Amino acid sequence: MAVMGVTKEPNKSILSDLLEAVKGADNDVRKQAWASIQDPDVLDALADEWRSNNERLSSMLSTIETVPGQVGRARNLRSAIKRLADERMQKAIDSQVSLIEQEILALIPVSKALGDSAPPASVIDKAVLDMLRIPRGYEIDVSGVYKISAGIEGDIIRGRIAPAPIFISGRTIDVLTGEAKRQVVWRGPAGWCSRVIDRRTILDTSRIMTLADLEAPVSSNHIAQVVSYLADFEAENNHRFPAVQSASRMGWLPDGGFLLPDQHYTLDQKPSSFALTSPPGLETISQGWQKKGQWGDWRAAVEGLVGYPYMMIAIYASAAAPILEILRLPGFVVDFSGETSGGKTTALRLAASVWGKPSDSYPTAMYSWDATKVWIERVTGYIHSLPLILDETKRVRHPKMIRDVIYDFCQGQGRGRGNPDGTRRIESWRTILISSGEGAATSFSQDAGTRARVLSLKGKPLGDNPVAGGKMSEDLQVQLADTYGHLGRRIVEYLVSNHKKHDHIREVFRNSRDSYAGIAKTAVARRHAAHLATLDVAASIVHQLGVPQPTEDPFAHLIESAFAAGEDADRPLAALQDLVSWCAANQNRFWGRHDTTPMGTARVPHSGWGGSWSGKKEWDQIAVTALTIREVLKELGHHPEEVITRWDERGWLNRGRGRNRTRVVRVDGVSIRCYCISRTATDLALDD
Repeated sequence: MAVMGVTKEPNKSILSDLLEAVKGADNDVRKQAWASIQDPDVLDALADEWRSNNERLSSMLSTIETVPGQVGRARNLRSAIKRLADERMQKAIDSQVSLIEQEILALIPVSKALGDSAPPASVIDKAVLDMLRIPRGYEIDVSGVYKISAGIEGDIIRGRIAPAPIFISGRTIDVLTGEAKRQVVWRGPAGWCSRVIDRRTILDTSRIMTLADLEAPVSSNHIAQVVSYLADFEAENNHRFPAVQSASRMGWLPDGGFLLPDQHYTLDQKPSSFALTSPPGLETISQGWQKKGQWGDWRAAVEGLVGYPYMMIAIYASAAAPILEILRLPGFVVDFSGETSGGKTTALRLAASVWGKPSDSYPTAMYSWDATKVWIERVTGYIHSLPLILDETKRVRHPKMIRDVIYDFCQGQGRGRGNPDGTRRIESWRTILISSGEGAATSFSQDAGTRARVLSLKGKPLGDNPVAGGKMSEDLQVQLADTYGHLGRRIVEYLVSNHKKHDHIREVFRNSRDSYAGIAKTAVARRHAAHLATLDVAASIVHQLGVPQPTEDPFAHLIESAFAAGEDADRPLAALQDLVSWCAANQNRFWGRHDTTPMGTARVPHSGWGGSWSGKKEWDQIAVTALTIREVLKELGHHPEEVITRWDERGWLNRGRGRNRTRVVRVDGVSIRCYCISRTATDLALDD
C-alpha cells in the first residue's frame, strides 16, 4: 500500500492514502492502513510535518474523523502526532539551551565582570573581590544586575533586576547579639559604598526595601528577584566570604577590645577585621567619629589653651568617657553654663575634637539638645563608651526632658522599646555627658539626685574679655576644623595595650577619690568625689600622652563646683520636713487623730480628710491622700512629682503592690489611695 512507503515525497500522501483506505469497504485494508500509520518512522515524519504545517495535517485528520467509525482512531492519531511533535520540539530547545547555558552559566569573577569600574580597595579588598563569583543565571556590570535565561527559540533573555551593581562581600556575627549579618557592597549615586546589614533584611522581601534609604539599588518593581539573586549569591560564595566579626555599637567589647568606626583595637595589638554595624536611622553617626589632620597640629592648638582651666576640663571630661568602664563607675554629667558668647560651645567643640569632627552639622561628634529623648537614648547606646556631647539646653523642646535625660543617662540604661520584628531592645551605655547652656542643667531639677550627678561649671571658659575670647574662639574653631580625632585614639590604644595595668589605674582612682571625699562637707560633695577622681585619672593619662600641662589648676574649679552642689541640695528631705510639719499642724484632718462630736462620732474636717495617721504610740506610717499631698507640696513651693519620685527612690514610701507607689487606706470607712510616709522617713525628717 502506498501508506506503507514513507520514502516517497515526504508526508505528501500519507494521510491522503489513509483517508482513501478507510473510506473503502474492505475491512482488512482499513486495519492494515491503521497499523502502517503506527510505524515510528511514519509518526516521526508526521510529527515533523505537524511542526512545520500543522494546519494542513489538522484539516486532513478532521476529514478522516468524518468517516463513519473512524472518529476515535483519528483523534488518537491526532493526539499521538501532537505529543510527538511537542517532545521533538522540546528536545531541540533543550539542546539549544544547553549550548547557551555553557556560555551564560559559567562562574565569572565579580572583579572581571566589573573591570575598571570595580569598587576600590577602601570598600572591598581586591583579593576578596577576585574570589567572589557571580551565581549561575546572573550577570553583573557597571549598569546593574541582570537575570539571564533562554527563550523558546534558544535566544538569550537579559532582564535587569537592579539599576546598579550590588553583591555580598562578607559574612559576620555580631559579638554582642549573636545576630548573623552580611557585608553588602553596592554602587550608589555618590559612588561605591559598603554596609553591614542584618542577614534577614537582605533575604526578606518585606525588609529589603529599607536599603533604599541608604541609596542601595533596590526598587519595589524587582524586590523578589533581588532577594532571590542575593540568596543565590550567598549560596554560591558562602565558602569564599571572609569571616568578619561585627558589633552594633562603638566602644568596649566583651573580649576587652575597643571599636571605633575606623579601627578595632585588640589586646594582642594585631590587625583585625571587625565591622561596625549601624542601627537603622543612625547610619551617618559614625562618620562624625573619624580622624583628620595630624596629631601635632591638634596638640599645637591646645597649647594656646593651657591658661584656661575650663577648656582643659573639657578635654579631661571627653577623655574620661572610656575610663568609666575600667573604674566600673556609672556615668555622670559635666555641665558648662553661663552667658551667651562666653565660649561654652567652643569648649564642647574642643571636647568633641578629642574623638571626631567638632561641627554643628552632620556628620559630627557633638549634637544639640534640640532632639527627642528617644533619639538621644539611641545615639548614647550606639556610641556607648564615648562621650555624649549636647550643646545648648535652651534648645530643648520640653525643660522637663533635661531632668529625665540626666537621670536615665546616669542610670546607664534606656527603656525597652519595640523593634519592627516584635523584639524589645534595651539600650545601655557607660559614658560621660558633656552639656552646655545659659542656665545650669541642675536648674531644671531641684533634687539632690540630679545635683549629685552633675558637675556644674558656671562661668566663661575663654575668660571675661569678650573681644579676646571671641578671637580665640574663632581661631580655635578654624584649627579644629582641620585636625581632630587623634587624642581619643591614643587614649584607647593606651587603655587597651595596658590592660594588665587596669588594677593600677583603679588604685590611683581610689586614692584620689578618698582624698576628695575627705574634704567634702556634704553627701552630694562626697558623691562628686568619684567624678573628680575620674577626671583626675583622665588628666594624668592625657598629659602622659603629650597634651600640654595647664598653667592654672583646673581641679580647683572642679572642687569648688562639687562643694557648691551640696549646698541646699537635699530638696527631697526639705520637702519631707515641710510635709511632716504640716501633718503635725493639721492632725485633725487625719483619720485616727480626728476630732469627735459630743455624740462620739468622727467630726469630718471642714477641708476634708487629709489621710490616715494612727493615734497609737507605735504608729508605722502617715498616709496622705494623693490629692492632699500634691496640694500641700505645691503650696509649700515644691514640685510634687519630682519630690514623690525622689522619696520613692530613697525608700521613704511604703509602696503598694507591684510598681504602685500608693496604697489603699481606709479613711472613715472609705477606701482611698494614699502616699504612705514610713515612720523611718518621718523620724529622719524630725531628727535632721
